[in-house]
Amino acid sequence: MSMTDSRARYDRESGVTALLVAMSMLVLIGFAAITVDIGLAMNERRQDQAAADVASLAALQFAQPNLGCSGSACFTQAVANGTAAALDVANASLDDPSLADFTDATLCGTPPPGFTIAGTSPCVAFTSNFGRAWVRIPTIASPTFFGKLLGADQVDVSAYAIADQTFANPGPVLPFLLPGNAGSSDYNCLKTGPNPNWGVCQDLPTLGNFGSMDFFLYGNPLRNTTNQCSGDSNGRFISNLARGVDHPLGLHPTGTGPGKQENANCPNLGAEPDMADGQPGVATGLENGLLYGGSSYSLDGSSYDGLLEDGSGLLVRNSGGPKAAARVDDTPLWDYLAGGIPGVDCAGVNTPAEMLSCIAWAKANSVAIFDDSIITSQRFGFTPEVAEADFTSGSSAPYHIVGYRPVYVDTTFYGCSAGPNQCDIIHTPGVANADPCPVDPQWVTCGVPGAWNDNLNAVTAYVLSASILPEVARSPSPGEDGQRRFSLSE
Repeated sequence: MSMTDSRARYDRESGVTALLVAMSMLVLIGFAAITVDIGLAMNERRQDQAAADVASLAALQFAQPNLGCSGSACFTQAVANGTAAALDVANASLDDPSLADFTDATLCGTPPPGFTIAGTSPCVAFTSNFGRAWVRIPTIASPTFFGKLLGADQVDVSAYAIADQTFANPGPVLPFLLPGNAGSSDYNCLKTGPNPNWGVCQDLPTLGNFGSMDFFLYGNPLRNTTNQCSGDSNGRFISNLARGVDHPLGLHPTGTGPGKQENANCPNLGAEPDMADGQPGVATGLENGLLYGGSSYSLDGSSYDGLLEDGSGLLVRNSGGPKAAARVDDTPLWDYLAGGIPGVDCAGVNTPAEMLSCIAWAKANSVAIFDDSIITSQRFGFTPEVAEADFTSGSSAPYHIVGYRPVYVDTTFYGCSAGPNQCDIIHTPGVANADPCPVDPQWVTCGVPGAWNDNLNAVTAYVLSASILPEVARSPSPGEDGQRRFSLSE
């Protein structure tokens, strides 16, 4: 081969090499664009996701009405407050918040089904009961570096999050009420109908028969309740008594003046109202709430048991007529006493009178006498304590809630009359049967299993205190911080 031919071949190979090198550089630049630009975009995406997460949690936490609001203004304020908190937190979490336009619906997208945009930003939405919040960081154009060489000037980045709130009450809030002076007693009447006139359930407000609270149903999937923000007070009472109030409640800071009213804030699960109306009569609600439950206002239409209903418990009513047989839980309070309790007043308790002595001693000495299992009892719950001035004024609208007293629902009374001061049936859990019922009933189980028409007329309860309960039954208690827990679901 001549030198001229070799030279030509070398030039051709050099040209191919140069072309291959150039093509390789384009590939390398492409990889650089993917590695650097996409990496930067992913970092931006992670930042957006973190901002969406904390913003959705803030939206739920601060979706609170202003003090003393009324009607639709409560919801307008709750949405505004929750939206403002979400945007503040989101902007504080972004490196350059000026790039995020929270007012442009085209950049915010569409919230999932069940969420409604009602505030100042289309990037924030709530479910109708404020149980969930959706926040989306609006689409942000993330500029590229190497990508420009390939015609890609930007990468669009966004993120969204959905936050949920759950409730951690150690026991249900029951729709009864205790005025301040009654809350200091150790045993009291929670509710009675018009006839009973004996013992702690006399028709005298200072001795019992304090009535009930008119709580609404806010609609809570965790309690399997639908929304009922007006009407059918008796039906709502049955549901609230059988399952406990379905939303968190607050504590009024002073006991006087404006507050967060129950009816004005329904169905905002985060409102934590601290004022509620009284309910003078509950008709069959007491019986159905304690013995039978129902299906009204059940989210899935299924039936729910009465508060005390227990298929293996004591028979208090035979089947017959229009009413079914009824069995109630027969577990006495002393079954939940912890072992090794100091003090002779709590040793070997097995009667109501001994239980009361034990409670009085424990309150005086601030000794926790119950074990953790008390919170599993269907008889354990909390009763709102209302300002004494509200109660003595005779007004039923609205009461200021100043505390929540732990109670253990005790004796139930059936077929009672006002004249001879006796009832056909009385059931005190853990107490041996005695027949017939005494003239002045106190802590007995008496009467044959009831006839179908022996209506439930009254119920009493032990009034406990936080100091004698285990920690698991105190924290969080109704009205205190920690009732609501927030988590991310998406």
